[in-house]
Amino acid sequence: MKRKIIFFLILLLIFSFYTIAVEAEVIHLKIDGEINNAEYAFINKNLTAAEKERAEFIIIEINSLGGYVDPALKIRDRILESDREVVTFVSGRAWSAAALIALAGEEMFISPSASIGAAETRPKEEKYISALRKEFAATAERRNKNPQIAEAMVDSSIEINDLIEKDKLLTLTAAEALKYQIADFSASTLADVAVIKKVNLSDIKTVEKTTLEVIMGIISGPYISSLVLIIAFSALIFEALTPGFALGGTIGILALLVFFASHIFTGSIGTGIVILFIIGIILILAEIFIIPGFGIAGITGIAAVIVSLFFIFPNTTIAINVLLAVILVTLVIAVLMFKKFGSSRFWKRISLESNSENYYSSSSKTDYLNQEAKTLSKLRPAGTIVIAGKRVDAVSEGAFIEKGKKVKVISVSGSRVVVREISEGE
Repeated sequence: MKRKIIFFLILLLIFSFYTIAVEAEVIHLKIDGEINNAEYAFINKNLTAAEKERAEFIIIEINSLGGYVDPALKIRDRILESDREVVTFVSGRAWSAAALIALAGEEMFISPSASIGAAETRPKEEKYISALRKEFAATAERRNKNPQIAEAMVDSSIEINDLIEKDKLLTLTAAEALKYQIADFSASTLADVAVIKKVNLSDIKTVEKTTLEVIMGIISGPYISSLVLIIAFSALIFEALTPGFALGGTIGILALLVFFASHIFTGSIGTGIVILFIIGIILILAEIFIIPGFGIAGITGIAAVIVSLFFIFPNTTIAINVLLAVILVTLVIAVLMFKKFGSSRFWKRISLESNSENYYSSSSKTDYLNQEAKTLSKLRPAGTIVIAGKRVDAVSEGAFIEKGKKVKVISVSGSRVVVREISEGE
């Protein structure tokens, strides 16, 4: 008898552990702002966590006016690929790109005061309309909904009898969405969703964005990104105008780190873009401080920087607008700083005051060998010296030489003049 009781208790214990193990949470996520890469990063991270935890199902609550197509497509694909049930709950508006995400749920719940649709493309061109229209249709078909109604949310040329006229973009009220079976259930609150899905409200775990996710999402937006880039480049220009390495360089580097960190955090870019940007900066610095004049290295560096920044933003239009704004505003700030602080070290390096009537750069210089001269600019290691009353391109033997120092020409090879600083004892 005692053995039977022990056996029964063991079975009961095993059953209890099994019940606890299979009991899964319901995860509740919110999309309540602009659809962007930060939203995708948030959804992707938490869907992955819910899948690992074997959540019973996931609720994605939507109240958004839309946003960018690319992140919306990635969220849509992520929902469709999930091995957990994902339902969507339109608690307010699911317009534009948000409508596509709402359609992706296995079931759609909609609040009586909500609406869905109005997914007009920007820019309004046929190739964009056609592509997005088919994405809406394919998503609706996957969830056994009317694909023509989904397409009419994108394409105003579609006419549906008793629902939408031609040249009108479709937006459905909650009642219409339920009538035409775009939405599956009416639910005013999350509690209503819980009742319909037959789960306890207490079993639903709402996952909020962390402070870091919110901050990174704000910084990675086009407007704030533009401002951060303007601050970064303006600070670096200020650094070029002032001696030593101080506040300008520190602010510029920190701003660039914040800029790239925000976009890496939200998944907008990979390491390749960052590497391309760094290569561009290195080429520009090499052109300024090592290679005389301004040529291939500088142009290639600028091109690399622009290309790397171009591919960070969600579409071509935004990328062009951001880059133009950054370039124009930074140029204006640069001009104001030039007027305030005078010619920069950068400008002196790339121009070498080539307009001076006493400047010689490419004529035969063999007569300069063993002559003494004076540095007209810093040699890092390239710069300008004055010799026999003439300005000449020169390169230091190795170490940097400050402006105003006495030097001696120790080697001449074609147009290359190599000098060494004269010490006080010589």
